Amino acid sequence: MKQIAATLARFGTQHQIVAPGSVVRQAQVAQFKAHGKTYTHRNARVYVASVQTLVKRLDDLPPPDLIVVDEAHHLTAQSTWGRVVERFPNARLLPVTATPCRLDGKGLGVGAGGFADEIVTGPSMRELIDNGFLSPYRIFAPPNALDLSGVRTRAGDYAKDQLAVAVDKPTITGDAVAHYRRLATGKRAVAFCVSVSHAEHVAAEFRQAGIASEFLDGKMDAAEREKTIARFESGETLVLSSCDIVSEGFDLPAIEVAILLRPTESLSLYLQQVGRALRTFPGKKCAIILDHVGAVARHGLPDEDRDWSLDGVQRRRRAANDNEPGVDRVTTCPKCFTVHLPAPRCPTCDHVYPVKERVVESAEGNLIEITGDQLEALRRQKRAEQTGAKTLDDLIAVGRSRGMKQPEAWARHVLRARMAKYGARA
Repeated sequence: MKQIAATLARFGTQHQIVAPGSVVRQAQVAQFKAHGKTYTHRNARVYVASVQTLVKRLDDLPPPDLIVVDEAHHLTAQSTWGRVVERFPNARLLPVTATPCRLDGKGLGVGAGGFADEIVTGPSMRELIDNGFLSPYRIFAPPNALDLSGVRTRAGDYAKDQLAVAVDKPTITGDAVAHYRRLATGKRAVAFCVSVSHAEHVAAEFRQAGIASEFLDGKMDAAEREKTIARFESGETLVLSSCDIVSEGFDLPAIEVAILLRPTESLSLYLQQVGRALRTFPGKKCAIILDHVGAVARHGLPDEDRDWSLDGVQRRRRAANDNEPGVDRVTTCPKCFTVHLPAPRCPTCDHVYPVKERVVESAEGNLIEITGDQLEALRRQKRAEQTGAKTLDDLIAVGRSRGMKQPEAWARHVLRARMAKYGARA
């Protein structure tokens, strides 16, 4: 909110800030320092407010002609943002977001439960990087794998309580410290964590390693939070850990490193997190992304081409005869762990990849043409095979026959789903 007020002040636009007095005074002081005057005025017709404050004061405001919604990937009929928009049906609506899809990947169009009836795409992330509006970046993916087979999903993303148990381990946190020291020592970094307790543990691990670190908590009062951020901006604090505080709507160009410690199924959240480190800043040559949770393998490079639409995002995949790489094809250098698009050499350390001979194995059997009816018959056969497996051992055997890497975890997941289904029917 304060960033929007600062932008309005930069363009000389008078505005009102709908917020507690302390927040308004902070914005006024910042504007006076930057411009020698403040652009807040009690008779201004432009209002700036957080949605949490605005929804409580709808009766106190005049009907607007135009509603501009920042971080509009939250704007759905069931959300708090939606309550505000529905209160003023005659107002024009301009939703703005860098990631025009919901956290669960669904679209923002009217037909998908949103409010938008047309999408206007701006310049791509790659165009913004090439033109100096965003920082170039390097992504590193440590060689350790994170097993999330036992973590359920809720509302399109991993369940936070189970996820916190999976990732808040000394091996994961210690790995983050070691990789920061090796790849980004002395740079200001933000660690994205699963929970507040996870953020506390991460900050403690960095401090134990002699690296100045603090964590941001949503329960902090505004003054304490501002002091914490000021120490980070000045370099007194090198690592900030947080949970859902810095992911979006947080503009601090001093962030040089993003440490991803929170796995997510959400493309939107992944891009929001990485985007915190891509702001330009004097002296910042490039941003560094330390991906400890396989996010780039799941969602692709941040500046991959994506076809945004009101129905959601469609990732561009590599066609059989297409030379343009797609989001599902990335390579991790075994020498320096840089993640990059496939190439004969690593663009960071110049490691040369050996040419692997492709070995084709033969197996007995007949190839058949699969028609729609045959494909449906095969699906029914697989469903019957799974339904017929009544015990855990039976399901594990099915998983192994299908070539699953973790048949035991898959079998336990199927059994839990069955129990939940039968419990709901009872």
